[in-house]
Amino acid sequence: MAIDVRSHKVIAQWKVHDDLQGLTLDSGRGFLFVACGDHVVSLDVSDNGRVIDSIVTGPGLDNIDFSSEQKVLYAAASVTATLSIVEVGDDGKFRLKALVPTVKGARGVVAGKDEMAYLIDPADGCILKVIWK
Repeated sequence: MAIDVRSHKVIAQWKVHDDLQGLTLDSGRGFLFVACGDHVVSLDVSDNGRVIDSIVTGPGLDNIDFSSEQKVLYAAASVTATLSIVEVGDDGKFRLKALVPTVKGARGVVAGKDEMAYLIDPADGCILKVIWK
């Protein structure tokens, strides 16, 4: 859904999945990434929300994050206990760079500097720091 921030009116609606969990934006290239239960969808916001690509990340997906510096999407799946590290090309298509084991229940992810991400581990009440190369 697109909303005009001045008028507060809905100007477009895009249906991608019934189980929407989170989203993040690559504002520089105009891609919107939507977490949908067990996969992430890439949309072209300048082309009426056209679906560009999709990648399965595993069940238990919640919020996702994008590093515009690295052009990398992070998606943590709590059921499979994995962090998908996904390169996003200039065409909005996904390429899996790494699948990193985490812990059951870890699902919230925040992109850090360089090749770093942080995940919430609610079972142990801590934050996981992931560095990948």
